[in-house]
Amino acid sequence: MNIIVCVKQIPNPDLQFQINAEGTDIRRDALNYRTNGADEYALEEAVRLKEKHGGRVTVVTAGPKRTEQMLREAIAKGADEAVRIAYDDPAAYDAMRVARVLAAAVKSIPHDLVLTGVQSDDYIHSLTGIVIARTLGHPHASVVTKVALDGTTLTANRELEGGDQEVVTVPMPAVLTIQFGINTPRYAPLPAIMKAARQPIKELTPAAVGASSWDAFAAGYTFRVRRLTPPGSKGRAEMFAGGVAEQAKKLAQLLREKGFYRG
Repeated sequence: MNIIVCVKQIPNPDLQFQINAEGTDIRRDALNYRTNGADEYALEEAVRLKEKHGGRVTVVTAGPKRTEQMLREAIAKGADEAVRIAYDDPAAYDAMRVARVLAAAVKSIPHDLVLTGVQSDDYIHSLTGIVIARTLGHPHASVVTKVALDGTTLTANRELEGGDQEVVTVPMPAVLTIQFGINTPRYAPLPAIMKAARQPIKELTPAAVGASSWDAFAAGYTFRVRRLTPPGSKGRAEMFAGGVAEQAKKLAQLLREKGFYRG
């Protein structure tokens, strides 16, 4: 069983973002990064399947040199190999094109199953796994909350609108996008972290995996960001002066005037 997990490194969402002077991107000079949340669940599911059925887990990302730290963390958590597609394009908002780069890399690696997170925490396009499946001609299931393997087929529980569940049977090779909460991602033990620090990361280029020869890739981006702006102000804050008792009285009066309290 050869499983590939596509992972993405995102800016830490707890940070206060600033827009660059050109208004085309966030400032990245003072950011720190982390693994995309849904991808951590995909990695954990892949490692659990390997532990149960045997095989290998390969993690793949398309990104700059800094993403190698994320790949080493994945190895420390149970992945066997890591591949980085050297792709450091500031205009890479186009999830379709990035997904095709990943699909080209996946095609070059023996695989029975491909897992991705259901969405990225930064752009929330929710289409990378689907585009990979479409590009490779693999069957797929999205928003998966449970996976069971049976020979060359798998059974996947999918989350639908309103909390409903759908159970589907999919032949392999297949692509699944993994939902939050399918499992509990593990922490990497210190010995595994130290060992992963010495593990080589395979580096490829889009051209090396054949992505640059595709018409859809060579045609350029289908999506570009024209401008970013911070959220507009929706009002103003009213500050209450005086002691605590006086502030509480003024707040109660304001709530009555606004219709939020009728006691």
